[in-house]
Amino acid sequence: MKSLCAGLLLAAALLGRAADPLAQYDVVWDSPSTNHHGSMPLGNGEVAVNAWVTAAGDLHLYLARTDAWDDYGRLVKVGKVRLQISPNPFTPGAPFRQTLSLRDATLRVEAGEGAARTRLQVWVDAHHPVVHVTLDSAAPREITAFLELWRTQQMAVATTEVSDVLMHRKDPSGRQESMLIEPDTVLENYPDGVGWYHHNRKSIGPALMAQIQGLTGFPQPDPLMHRTFGALVTAPGAQRVNDRTLRAPPATAQRFSIYVTARHPATPAEWLADADAVRRRFESTSFALHRAAHEAWWREFWERSWIRATLNTHHAAAQAEPLAPANRHPLRVGFDSGGGNRYRGELGRVSVLGQALTDAEIAALAATGPQQPLPAGARVLFTATNAVPHAVPGSTNWGWPPSFTAEAWVRPEKLPGGGARVLDKLTAGQRDGFLLDTYPGNSLRWIVGQHELTLANAVPAGQWTHIAAVADAAAGGCRLYVNGRLAASDVGAAVKDEAAYISQMYHLQRFITACAGRGNYPIKFNGSLFTVPPGPTEKDPDYRRWGPGYWWQNTRLPYLSLCTSGDFDLQQPLFRMYARDLLPLCRYRTQLYCGHAGAFYPECIMFWGAIFSETYGWTPFEQRQDKLQESGWHKYEWLCGLELGWMMMDYYEHTLDREFLQQSVLPLVREVLTFFDRHYPTNASGQLVMYPSQAAETWWRCTNAVTELSGCIALTERLLALPATLAPAADRRFWQQFRAKLPPIPLREIRGRKALAPAAFFADKRNVENPELYPVFPFRLFAFNRPNVDWALAALEHREDKGHFGWRQDDIFMAYLGLAEEARKGLAWRARHWDRNERFPAFWGPNYDWTPDQDHGGVLMKTFQAMLLQTDGPRIFLFPAWPKAWDVDFKLHAPQRTVIEGAYRNGRLVSWQITPAQRKADVVIVAP
Repeated sequence: MKSLCAGLLLAAALLGRAADPLAQYDVVWDSPSTNHHGSMPLGNGEVAVNAWVTAAGDLHLYLARTDAWDDYGRLVKVGKVRLQISPNPFTPGAPFRQTLSLRDATLRVEAGEGAARTRLQVWVDAHHPVVHVTLDSAAPREITAFLELWRTQQMAVATTEVSDVLMHRKDPSGRQESMLIEPDTVLENYPDGVGWYHHNRKSIGPALMAQIQGLTGFPQPDPLMHRTFGALVTAPGAQRVNDRTLRAPPATAQRFSIYVTARHPATPAEWLADADAVRRRFESTSFALHRAAHEAWWREFWERSWIRATLNTHHAAAQAEPLAPANRHPLRVGFDSGGGNRYRGELGRVSVLGQALTDAEIAALAATGPQQPLPAGARVLFTATNAVPHAVPGSTNWGWPPSFTAEAWVRPEKLPGGGARVLDKLTAGQRDGFLLDTYPGNSLRWIVGQHELTLANAVPAGQWTHIAAVADAAAGGCRLYVNGRLAASDVGAAVKDEAAYISQMYHLQRFITACAGRGNYPIKFNGSLFTVPPGPTEKDPDYRRWGPGYWWQNTRLPYLSLCTSGDFDLQQPLFRMYARDLLPLCRYRTQLYCGHAGAFYPECIMFWGAIFSETYGWTPFEQRQDKLQESGWHKYEWLCGLELGWMMMDYYEHTLDREFLQQSVLPLVREVLTFFDRHYPTNASGQLVMYPSQAAETWWRCTNAVTELSGCIALTERLLALPATLAPAADRRFWQQFRAKLPPIPLREIRGRKALAPAAFFADKRNVENPELYPVFPFRLFAFNRPNVDWALAALEHREDKGHFGWRQDDIFMAYLGLAEEARKGLAWRARHWDRNERFPAFWGPNYDWTPDQDHGGVLMKTFQAMLLQTDGPRIFLFPAWPKAWDVDFKLHAPQRTVIEGAYRNGRLVSWQITPAQRKADVVIVAP
């Protein structure tokens, strides 16, 4: 944690001084990592790497591809390579600096000095499936590459990952059927290095498509059988030690190349021939030219767009926001607001101080005795020695500081599983203040508002333990100490400038998206290509919670910001799979299951279009009355086609690519809207009655769910706004007819106010989404500039479920409704919260999904953009939800091939330019 914070602070210190403004967002560490949880991400969009360096002198590389699907449809790692450097350049006490350089997508390590100086570089070629490792050192060093594979023999895996193809499937004896994971094959006597491959010799594809889901009449090649992927490791002058080991003799300059390739279908021999051909083509051009082309691609990528925000000079000294919500509770010692959870045992000194103490100050407190008073000079709000349970007089009316520290000497009894309060200032069971207690049992827990830290078995029975807990508003998080030592923290960094920190997280997430977004398949929301084993030791690198499939509601979130950032190329895998490859199957399945024309997209599908087995169920198609899926979680959730069409219209309007409109957008929306037109009846008034329907996964029994209804309204209105020459007359007539029979957006009354409703009728709540706000986002029917915005504001205010993590979209809703301060708070909270098991600060999660959580980062990107820029038809709104306290330099994209670049200082747009120039008349500057 210490080296991470130092690295982030070092990057932040560059703000305003760096020759390259992007360099301020680089991640810099001053020590090697312990294990795979200290990896950095690299990639070229198709091939990706988790890379980390250890103090033992090793470079570890987990290798991944977007198309490395095994025979069970799992997206697995290709494998792992460890490179051992000898003599070890990373000796304790020697200088060490590791940098993720965003500008050229390169990991750099600089270690040692003088005769021990060493420089290591790792990067994935932007144009070729090759991972490069180069070493330059003052003294000769030897590098040995080891293949460290874990799929070494056939393994039975009975556990499932939620969307696994064998969920709930039983063999005849009634036992859970295991997945039989096949081993990789190491190449024998490969003449130019070492290598391995994984070859699918069986496939679950046909079983799902034909035997269970009734799709025998739809011709489709097997998506998994004979898929082959692997890697070759080479190095100039290196010698094979054995089939798994390649050694380069001592030299001052070394270079290893790892060719990570896949082919489907292919025999192992065909895969190897392809991989060799890739290697020979690459080696036929000078390495320097490859490096130059790589740097040019990333230079162009970063020049497309940026948002570089900082706290402005008028607000730099502003007071940090309190982490603990204000309340009217007194401060209680030894019990909760209901008189329960009473402390059992002895209490020594118990204190609350009105500042965030440092590590050294807390260590000094722990060095005192249990009954000693606090040292002089401390900013004491409350202190007592030999404390007894009581409510502190007058504490109800305290003006609570933003940052504070609670500390105590405790000698508890052996406690049961429930909590025993040490300090408490909240409503029991809620998070409207703070508490420090021993939950569960003799563990330790610190809750401050939405922050929570726990330590198992931290306060043993019958002995004195010093505990301290810090709420650090300036750093945006909490810390927990035992006997003077930091034991837990959710502080991302000592963030003095939240705008600059959010900007760094925005650029890091954009980098992660680019590293995995140019392959053959869309980004996996639950970890992308950067998953690592969940534990500290090598377990299963292929594991990811929620398994191999695609949930549309999750899959879309990393893509929603890409038009505004100008990353149109990164959208192609999503459009290719869903709109081009799967539309024929969806059309066929709709006719088969529903008996009418059109196309519905199931929420949960494998990459080749089969519905998840535990979602569809294992009753064969022919034996069903109801041909739709059995699972109620998204049985009538048919948002995918509408949102996909909406996103493709965004793409068209930004690029004005008529071929894309004609050949991709119009065929898709024609089938999707036809489905809704044919699937639901009309009432006596001629209005569509969407029943049965459901509002996302939250409300299971609905009439006219606002999610699909707002999508139908928004998409048809947008299509009707196209020039008449761009769409066939028949399509336009259909859109007009369909729009005319759509019912109005459903409303409800909450405390005397009209508010958007989840549906005209809704019941049976199962999840924690806020579907009533989908007319705000993604469908933008209600926004700060649109009529009846109060309906959306009331819905937001009274939403049942709140949060700023994972796939929750509260931040985006707030931005589109013009709520600058609320959006700022939510975004700042989101930016500071990544998986604390990981060292890299943009490895979010696990949240609802898995680490690194691409939904969490996707919402962060879209929120940041929407605070700065929104569009509505031809109009472009600047700063619709931008905090006045933030300065910013920006370059973003808008519809009609428009690019806007500008600088905003102290609440005023000081300079800007727009291309094409005539679009300037469409710009509306919204005063913060």
